[in-house]
Amino acid sequence: MDFSKTVFASDLDGTLLTSQKTLNPADAAALRRYAKMGGRFVAATGRPLHTFTDFLSENVTSQPAILCNGGVIYDACQGKVLYEVDLPPAAREILDDVRNAFPTISPEIYTFPKRYYFQMNTVEKWHQSILKIDFVKVSSPDEIKEPWNKLLLADEVEVISELMEYVRRFEGMGVRFVRSFPKFLEVLPEGVSKGSALKRLVEIMGWEGLKIAAAGDYDNDVEMLEYADISFCPADSQDCVKKTVTHVLKNTCDSGAVAEALNILEHSNL
Repeated sequence: MDFSKTVFASDLDGTLLTSQKTLNPADAAALRRYAKMGGRFVAATGRPLHTFTDFLSENVTSQPAILCNGGVIYDACQGKVLYEVDLPPAAREILDDVRNAFPTISPEIYTFPKRYYFQMNTVEKWHQSILKIDFVKVSSPDEIKEPWNKLLLADEVEVISELMEYVRRFEGMGVRFVRSFPKFLEVLPEGVSKGSALKRLVEIMGWEGLKIAAAGDYDNDVEMLEYADISFCPADSQDCVKKTVTHVLKNTCDSGAVAEALNILEHSNL
C-alpha cells in the first residue's frame, strides 16, 4: 500500500506506549516502516510537551503532535505551537469549588510550558513518578499567571467516580470534563478534544483528501476515533471505545497493538 495518502494518529498511554511507558520494539519498527512508505504519524496525547520529548527521541515521528488532549498542537521540528486553546477564567472558580467539596483531590494545572500541583496524595505521587518531570508546588491558583491549557484532578477511583457526577453542576461554564484514566478527571476548554485538534491539524497541514486512521483506548480518544476513516483500539480498551472503532485489535499496548493496526491499514481498501 502507498501510505503517502494516509495519516495515522495514535494515543500514547495504553495504546502505543506499554504499561511500563516504553515503546514496544515491534511498534517502533512498524512506525518507522510506515514513515518510510510515506505515511504521516501523529502522536495524540493528554501529556504536556515535557513528557513527550523522550518519545520524540525515538525518531518515529517528524509530524506535529497533539498535546493536552487537544488543547495544544506543537511542531517539534519548528519548535513552535501551531494551535492552542486555553481554559476560560471560570476554570478557577470550578477548581475552588471542587477543592472545597473533595479535599483529598490533587489538582494539576498545565500551562505551556509549566506544570503545577497543590497537594500530594497517593495518586499524585504515582503520577509524577511515571511522568518523570518537575511540577511546581503552589498554594493558590492566583500564583499561576499563565493561561491554563488543562486541569487534571487526581484521586482514587471511587472519588473520581463521585466527582464525575458532582461536576454536572458546571454545565454551561465553557468547559468539558473527560475521564482519561480511572483515577483522573480532566477539565478542558469546551469543544476541545483530540478529535477537534486532529481536524484542525489536517487543515493546518493541508492534508484534506488524505485518509485518516486513528488508534486509542480510553474515553478521551473517542472523538478522534469517530473522526477517522478507519479506527483501532487495543484488546483491553474501554467498552465505549470498542463500540466506536472499526477494528478491535487482538493485541494490547504491551504486545504490539499499533504494529497490528498498521498491518491492517496496509491491507485495507482505503
